[in-house]
Amino acid sequence: AYFTNAKQGKGVQTLLRAAQAAGKSVNERRRRRGMKPRPVRAGVIGFPNVGKSALINRLLKRKVVVSERRAGVTRQLRWVRISNEIELLDAPGVIPLKLTDQAAALKLAICDDIGDAAYDTQRVAAAFVDLIKTLDERDGQGRYHSAIASRYEISLASETNKVYTGESYLAILAHRHNDDLERAARQLLNDFRKGNLGNLVLEFPPVEFD
Repeated sequence: AYFTNAKQGKGVQTLLRAAQAAGKSVNERRRRRGMKPRPVRAGVIGFPNVGKSALINRLLKRKVVVSERRAGVTRQLRWVRISNEIELLDAPGVIPLKLTDQAAALKLAICDDIGDAAYDTQRVAAAFVDLIKTLDERDGQGRYHSAIASRYEISLASETNKVYTGESYLAILAHRHNDDLERAARQLLNDFRKGNLGNLVLEFPPVEFD
């Protein structure tokens, strides 16, 4: 697995070299069979709004495909030549036909990868806070807690060290907006989506691969 950040360019060149190396082995087999070499063709697929088009633009070092924070910008398949060795297929985001996994559905809602008409903003925001507490425990560095606490100057725990529930935290945050829970929920989710809470992930990669 290769982890990249297309916005900052981290890991992109490593991914490019890996793709080029794969292409060389493919073309070596083609030559042995008397066939002409050709560019490696690969599809860039994944959930909506995860940076597929941004990755292609970063590889090209110029903006060729439209890339925005919102989902649904890419609507059709398009081949893009990265070099004489690699061609990538820019594809629209894909999500399962039926989201039976509620944990996965929640994370998609937090990331705004499904239409906001499909979920309750306040419930998702409260669940996001609860998820942050779980992720903070697993991370073991306190990054999640400090990110949200420094952003809003409200700790996830009360003065008596009682940890707030997601709903309680959202209610406290709403006090700044005349107790408007909907506005507070949207602010919380949008801050995460825009990166205002820092580089936080909703899932950690597996420690071991099958």
